[in-house]
Amino acid sequence: MKNHVIVFFAIAAFLSGRTVAEPRPATMDTPPPQPRAGQALRPLGQGNYSFAYWRNGWRKHANDPSADLLCFETGHYGLSLDLADFRKTRFGFFQDSLSYSDVLAQGTRRMDSLPAADFLIELETGGTVYRALSCRAAEATGEKPLQSARLWESGKLVQHYDLLGLIFKDEVGQRLACKAKLDIVVWPDAMAFNLEIAPSTSVWEQATVRMQLNQWKTEAPLTSKWKAGSPKTFTMACDPGEPIPKPDRLALSLSTEYPQQFPVSYRPDTLAYVAKVPRVKRRWSSGYTDIRDYDDFDIVIENKGEETYVPFLFDCSDVANITGLCPMLCDENGRPTGIPVQLSKNWHHPQLGEYLRAYALIPAKTGTSNYTLRICYGFYGTLPSATHAQLSLVGYGNLENSNNGRWCQLAIGCWGETICLDMDQSCVENIVTDVRMLMTRNGSYGKMWNWSDAGWGGDWLDLQDHQDRKLYLSGLKTAYRSHGPCLTDVRYHGFYGSERAVDIEATVRTLRTDDYARTFQSFHYGFQKSARAAKGSLFTMGRTGHLVTPTIAYGNRDGLIEERQIPLHLETGSLLTPTIELSGPAPWWISFPDGKHSRNFRRWGTGTRGLIIRSYEATTQGQTHTIPTIRSSIISVARDGRANLNLQLTPPEGLDQFEPGDRVSFDAEWITIPRVPEDYYGPNESFRQHLQQHPTSWQTVYREAKGNDLQVDVSGGTLQQRYPLILQATEPGIGFSIQGGVGAVPVQIGGLKTPHGSLYRVEGSQRVKFDPSVHGNDYWQTDYDSTTDRYSLTFNLPLDGQPSSQWFLQSE
Repeated sequence: MKNHVIVFFAIAAFLSGRTVAEPRPATMDTPPPQPRAGQALRPLGQGNYSFAYWRNGWRKHANDPSADLLCFETGHYGLSLDLADFRKTRFGFFQDSLSYSDVLAQGTRRMDSLPAADFLIELETGGTVYRALSCRAAEATGEKPLQSARLWESGKLVQHYDLLGLIFKDEVGQRLACKAKLDIVVWPDAMAFNLEIAPSTSVWEQATVRMQLNQWKTEAPLTSKWKAGSPKTFTMACDPGEPIPKPDRLALSLSTEYPQQFPVSYRPDTLAYVAKVPRVKRRWSSGYTDIRDYDDFDIVIENKGEETYVPFLFDCSDVANITGLCPMLCDENGRPTGIPVQLSKNWHHPQLGEYLRAYALIPAKTGTSNYTLRICYGFYGTLPSATHAQLSLVGYGNLENSNNGRWCQLAIGCWGETICLDMDQSCVENIVTDVRMLMTRNGSYGKMWNWSDAGWGGDWLDLQDHQDRKLYLSGLKTAYRSHGPCLTDVRYHGFYGSERAVDIEATVRTLRTDDYARTFQSFHYGFQKSARAAKGSLFTMGRTGHLVTPTIAYGNRDGLIEERQIPLHLETGSLLTPTIELSGPAPWWISFPDGKHSRNFRRWGTGTRGLIIRSYEATTQGQTHTIPTIRSSIISVARDGRANLNLQLTPPEGLDQFEPGDRVSFDAEWITIPRVPEDYYGPNESFRQHLQQHPTSWQTVYREAKGNDLQVDVSGGTLQQRYPLILQATEPGIGFSIQGGVGAVPVQIGGLKTPHGSLYRVEGSQRVKFDPSVHGNDYWQTDYDSTTDRYSLTFNLPLDGQPSSQWFLQSE
């Protein structure tokens, strides 16, 4: 049995603040501005967001002296922990009203102004006081010192880490024999510190545990004997903002139609009303199959007090398929509300098994509020859903000392990963890891709805410092703007190198579709210090040694520039060609037409990949370059002498070094495609016919490059991006025409005053409502922007074989 000791410190509501362009210095004592009680609640309150990141990076070179600083930054406060010395903790409130996007762009500037904090964790036993000074990670060496600082959940709302192996010492440096960890849960306006501790060898008598962060304090005297190996947990809940709604005035229920009732209770260690869902009754098959149904959970909130946001955690250990799922908060009619639901999950932990932890701040009016929590898996409406999730690696490898950093996993459908990004570089040095196919099998009789493979690995910026060492990421912040299911949107901002030589901004998206997987990656590199360029690359496709790529082809919007057959028996590491500057109009494309696995142990579907560069601009040493350059080298050679190539987008030809003020921006689309029609089992007949006409051909990548080079006209709004198509409405009704389109083209329309609208296809003088729903209201995505108090609606338009089309959205 675990003992829980809880302290709460509540501060009343505060006046609203004004938006400022620059962050104000953080203060220790003044809480952030809060909405006045009684104001109508938005889907998400201003400032209701949070970040977690390592200021100086997760992976480091062995002689890097920078501190291991774990930073939590919200719309209201900041907390910085130095893992080597907890006495250097910093904490403060922010007196600005910066948005989620603003804080992402600010880097670490707000956190650098935090004042010192009084942070204390101590245990007194036998008349001696031992203080927690650091944790196991502080004593680790090598490039992966932070393996025992574990990331559990991270997203727009909640950050959850634990620090293993707390080190307690008395005033003369004598170490306490104990096993202890500190669990940290951070919400935008509250946080909890959960200490779990047990004697390692001897019995403790009359022990006292004390915890403090500035004005929050707790003390727990224990009079009974404390046996070795018997852990106890102590919680200090810190509530800097409005008091967390308590059960005496709030009641939540969670149920399904089957029927099932799940208990919902408030947990101080999580600072949320938690619904534990161990088993779910379904009338449909789960697992690796074409899941076309949803798990729908009815949420009822009875609120006896003023309207408020309810912190909610949906903790489900019986999902229908963990590799692809998207939770959405809908109204009682099943219409998406735009209220964000954080998607965090894990399938690696041997004891916990697969689980979804979905967090939300749910607006609750006075009286009764009704919502539906909908979870889609393989399909959302008629098309496979798109998701971008934070996937916890806790349990992958060694449970207590493994690669527990930030891992982003993208999927289309629920049949395995589409692509993965190792954003903390905690497993490997490169960013892009697992790359897979959509609806591809191993021949006509191969297994459907299964994992697949399109080669492993790639990288973002890959430069070396002046000691020939790779520049690692540091201070990387991640903003989860949308998890899906029609179009995902996750933004990254950070730096390369311990001296922050390069500023990086990146956006990653994937889409709901039924032909092949596309991952959109947009980059901006800003050079703040000099960096070597001669052997570097701006982007890399390919690293796995189990592929053969006998052919490489590249071209532009007008067609093929060159197709080259790769000679046999080349040496690994050799360059296929010197750097090539692509020519002609964008988009430019590179294809490995008949690339395939040289060894397919699992007998699942495999395929090839292609890269499309839709825009490019590099300004270096006062010169502007608008044509990208590429090179390709031999990664490995198969037993039969066939080569495996990688592809690198390189710095401009002849550039030896980037200088401060240089910048590079480009949009890269990574696609994975089956080689032959027999391997594709999806429903898109236009794509199937193309494969039948052009098997193992560069024409497939060219078709995507040219076909989705959309030409768009807009009335009642503005065009922000052509592909994916992003529009901003300036009128209640917005019309747009599209020339081109391959697959289910995503269109996102922002600037809307309501979360509801109807999309029409314009055919002559008639408007025909676009409604490909299957279970009702399941073909669009709603997102809310708390900065502008506006909504966006996202649809996926089936444009295959249609030279042009016209559309009209009427906001409701």
